[in-house]
Amino acid sequence: MIIGVISDIHQNGKRENDILEVSLKNMVNNGATALIMAGDIGDYHRDREKALSIITNCFPSDFHNHMMLMLGNHDVRTGAKPDQSLDPDLVGLYHKHLDKFGIKYYDNMMCIDAWFNEYHVLCLNTDLGLKDKMYLNDNSIRWLKEKLAENSDIHKPIFVVTHQPFNSSHWRAGLFGGFGDQDEILKELFNEYPQIIMLNGHIHNGFGVIEFIQRPFGTLVEIPSLTKGENGVKSDGPGWLIKTSRESLVFEAWDFFNNKRLDQYDQTINLPQLSVLARELTELERNDRNDLLTNASILMNKKYLNDMPDGNNTVKEQNYYKIDKIYDQKTWLKIDELRHEIIDYLDEKSFHTFPIINGKDITEEALRNALNEQNHIIIKMYDGGWASKIFIPSVVEENKIIKIATNAGYQTHVYYDNKEVVLNRGDALTLTTKVIWHEL
Repeated sequence: MIIGVISDIHQNGKRENDILEVSLKNMVNNGATALIMAGDIGDYHRDREKALSIITNCFPSDFHNHMMLMLGNHDVRTGAKPDQSLDPDLVGLYHKHLDKFGIKYYDNMMCIDAWFNEYHVLCLNTDLGLKDKMYLNDNSIRWLKEKLAENSDIHKPIFVVTHQPFNSSHWRAGLFGGFGDQDEILKELFNEYPQIIMLNGHIHNGFGVIEFIQRPFGTLVEIPSLTKGENGVKSDGPGWLIKTSRESLVFEAWDFFNNKRLDQYDQTINLPQLSVLARELTELERNDRNDLLTNASILMNKKYLNDMPDGNNTVKEQNYYKIDKIYDQKTWLKIDELRHEIIDYLDEKSFHTFPIINGKDITEEALRNALNEQNHIIIKMYDGGWASKIFIPSVVEENKIIKIATNAGYQTHVYYDNKEVVLNRGDALTLTTKVIWHEL
């Protein structure tokens, strides 16, 4: 699946109309079959109506139920009532388009969600028309707890879209009061789901300034403003294309307006995330590698001493203030090195290694016999220890796991449930039994 991601359109006239229309068309032409837009559609009702109309017309109707459009602070603060309730005209316009898209919404709250194939996407719209922050009412908090748990699998990312970033995360995250009063409440709730990918807009950092932030509750990703970048790359039309696979989420940086790849700003989130692996470490009955958890904690909790050196007037990038990025390329290399070290340790502690005879296929019978003795099996292949074909047996009982990892130069073909998966050097496949074999 390919997901297009944009934010902060700030529709205000012909310029923004043109940028949005051309960007969406180029996004679709480059393979996007889903869309996430993280808020600030426009400052006024007529502008929001125009922008939503452009999105409806430019994104193919076949994919409308794979669109997650949210409201930002600039959308909700105009027309808000004295009690901070949202403008009924805004809510009506929003719901009208959700009806068109086939996206469900709820009474007495503004949060929405949808499944983009196997990926759950949650959109945390504010329930109050605050000037800069966000707030979820009690109904939304209850809904969020239920939705995070819905078909949750620690090895399958959950996308959570917010407009504002969490406090003490991205560069300039604290602008104009930051996330809001529920920052710590939501972080605590998210801690139960380390597979979260949190996407936010709001602060208008551009490519080159934007960082991916690793936390114990998941990975935080900032989205540049489509029309009003304030630092870094400030050209019109920036956004992400997320290319999903079982091994990774590849974030391709694009100038959609000019249909130009900006591959120097690409970033890959390898799966499982460090946050997921750290959680699995803590759940081991016996862990004699506390150094792994210590190192993970250090890498998952890096923060700026001050992400706003000039207060709300902070506009420039980190370098201007002689401040280093907290999650630069070197830090992400360390994260991936630690990921591999933890994966190897977890495999050693949790899995029985299946013996391989080089060049000989692994049969259903051999694996079934092994599964009768062991719940978790790992098949590690390398040059000199490789199987061309692996046949997974039909399910005998639930909660069995087979993990296959290859570093061999030849391909391996895995067969299960009338499916075929081809593995190349560096690939991995994890299967678990849930009535039928199910990919993690």
